[in-house]
Amino acid sequence: MRGLAAAGLVGVSATSTYASLVEPRAYELTETDIPIRDLPPAFDGFRIAQVSDLHHSLIVPHADVERIVRLTQSLNADMIALTGDYTTARASYVEPCAELLGRLSAPAGVWAVLGNHDHYTDPELTARALTRARINVLNNANTTITRGNDALQLVGIDDWSWGKSDFARALRGVDAHRPSLLLSHQPIVLDLPQTEGISLILSGHTHGGQLRLPLVGAPVRFVNEFKYLRGHYQRNGTHLYVSRGTGTVGLPIRFGARPEIAVLRLRRTPEQS
Repeated sequence: MRGLAAAGLVGVSATSTYASLVEPRAYELTETDIPIRDLPPAFDGFRIAQVSDLHHSLIVPHADVERIVRLTQSLNADMIALTGDYTTARASYVEPCAELLGRLSAPAGVWAVLGNHDHYTDPELTARALTRARINVLNNANTTITRGNDALQLVGIDDWSWGKSDFARALRGVDAHRPSLLLSHQPIVLDLPQTEGISLILSGHTHGGQLRLPLVGAPVRFVNEFKYLRGHYQRNGTHLYVSRGTGTVGLPIRFGARPEIAVLRLRRTPEQS
């Protein structure tokens, strides 16, 4: 992973290292190359901007979401993936958040799945609001992204922790021998047999720990659900990228886990090149 922009380039004053650690609005833009086996030539270099865990709420105000949208749009990605937790607790935040997200656009579309906090709030309301904002919600469903004569399979599942993931329905018709991308709020799905053969999973949920203490690390890492905490993982040929997300829950603070807008760039494997 390499940073695309230093703090100063995204409008955050570089006053001190300590300030950047505790600042919940010190957004970091990252870019990671992901080698995909049998990736069609037209998708070599395909860039996906991922936004996760906005948590629009009293502690993540309208201005923060607006800025995240503006930063994401400035990346000029080929596709935008939204991986859940758009609001926290109150349904009154759903429509305003969706309206702001509706400003996003990309040649291959803006695609979304729901997270656990969206179920706490109101999953039906959230899905409807996103759809009205011209965002494609993949609720246990799949589609195909095309570039010329080449295609990439795109799958989205509902939140695993609420028992709403229906892999049989979501993967219906998906060819395990062709490249595929899965949007899942929960990264723990990497351990499920249903995701074997998926090329890349994009997830959030963990906030990168939100608080990462010196020597100890993130306390939540001792919970199995958070075993995949941040960044790039690989298991049995399937890649996983876990975004640190952009918002906060509980306290409006991040320490050692800066909020992130990630870009995943798909690359053909060396033998293909």
